[in-house]
Amino acid sequence: MRKVFWGSLAAITILLLLNQGVVFSAQEKTKFYQVTYQVENVTGQITINGFVVTEMDGKNGTGTAVLNPWLIGENELKAEAKKADPSKPASLTFGVSEMMRGDIVATTDKGKLFSLELKNKDFNAKGQAWAAKRFKSTLDFKEHLSQAGQAKEADVLAYAQKLYALFVKKDAEGILREFEVKIRDYGKAFGGTDAEVKTELRSYLTKELFKLKLNTLKSGALRAVAVGPTKNIWHVMNGKDELITAKAPDGSILQTEIYIGLLDGKLKVVR
Repeated sequence: MRKVFWGSLAAITILLLLNQGVVFSAQEKTKFYQVTYQVENVTGQITINGFVVTEMDGKNGTGTAVLNPWLIGENELKAEAKKADPSKPASLTFGVSEMMRGDIVATTDKGKLFSLELKNKDFNAKGQAWAAKRFKSTLDFKEHLSQAGQAKEADVLAYAQKLYALFVKKDAEGILREFEVKIRDYGKAFGGTDAEVKTELRSYLTKELFKLKLNTLKSGALRAVAVGPTKNIWHVMNGKDELITAKAPDGSILQTEIYIGLLDGKLKVVR
């Protein structure tokens, strides 16, 4: 079963367009920050500034995740790991690479900017281990992430219901208005303009998501989880699923992550 998140989808789409030579306005100046990891017998997660960028399910393998939209200038990458099978050895290697347009980083790369390693001996008696590293980035979205205001959970949930209603009505322009902060930041994060990112999101909505049946918002299932560097950003969920989740005929699932923040006294979708 394949899951596609618009946050990740947008990053992947934009990076592919850049590598194919499609001209975005600031592409020559934009740096790309990517975490790569190699994992064996580990469950857990890797976070950047308190936002989960990848989860590990106990399977052995490698992976990557783009960090650009989550950066705040002074960053912390952190891994929380636990042995999937306590009777077997476990390891986790992860790191960050800093790239420019056209650079390629293999999933086996340990990180050109820095790398960290958790060996089997680093796991405690409960099978747990942690590692973290701070680093600086030229990209800085602290204004919308770490400096967001303190919102009331009840207000966040009410706003989430309003957002859900826009998706039910298939109101693309209404959604784009609520996503204006995310759109602007994604343009800056990946070297595009607001118009280019807005076009990509509109296309995703009208050509993909709106053609599918949206999951019902379950009574009592709407919840908000405080995340981010100051715990002032709210990740809203429909039970265990993302707030916006739809299933395609082929069994694949399309999900749109919704992170809400209080900016200048108004709730907005920040990621």
